[in-house]
Amino acid sequence: HLSEQTAENDACREAHGCTPTQLLALHGVLGPRTTGIHNTHLTAEDVSLIGGSGTGTCMCPTTERDLADGIGPAAALQNEGSPLSLGSDSHAVIDLFEEARAMELNQRLRTRTRGHWTAAALLRAASADGHAALGWDGIGTIEAGARADLVTIALDSVRTAGPLPRLGAETAVFAATAADVRHTVVSGRHVVRDGEHTLVPDVPGALAQAVEALRA
Repeated sequence: HLSEQTAENDACREAHGCTPTQLLALHGVLGPRTTGIHNTHLTAEDVSLIGGSGTGTCMCPTTERDLADGIGPAAALQNEGSPLSLGSDSHAVIDLFEEARAMELNQRLRTRTRGHWTAAALLRAASADGHAALGWDGIGTIEAGARADLVTIALDSVRTAGPLPRLGAETAVFAATAADVRHTVVSGRHVVRDGEHTLVPDVPGALAQAVEALRA
């Protein structure tokens, strides 16, 4: 977790005389095998160090929004060479569709311009680029030999109904939520089918029991 809050930067400067990014660079931590989570409060030199070293950036927009931490320079980092991925970092929101659109919408607020990323690029950040950040190969694409990690969304909810099929990426990123997920396949195994988790028996009953236990 890197420069998530200004207090972190202030403490690092007081203790080491440099920013957290500069300290990591001095100790050889930056590079393609490293991903900085948040990368919110960076100097221009920090952005160059991260991008120039190929260090990844994992943006967690809903957490940054929830904690009032700020909006990180995601576009500038990517332009300098930092691969972008997406994460949640908290249980406030668990919805990668929301994270994807929030990265674009946050940049719109930050710059007052639109269209920083296409819907397809945002989906890659939430899928294949996230897998790459973890060092996992053969995941995040639909092709022979890949791991067959797949998610499908319903196109008939109040959020997703209407657009043409060719606008599927735009619908997923800018309209869908986790509630629209109908099927989830992990390594070829059908984990969620028609919106119900196949590995957890009687989910409603289990939730009811948990609620009763809390009340007791």
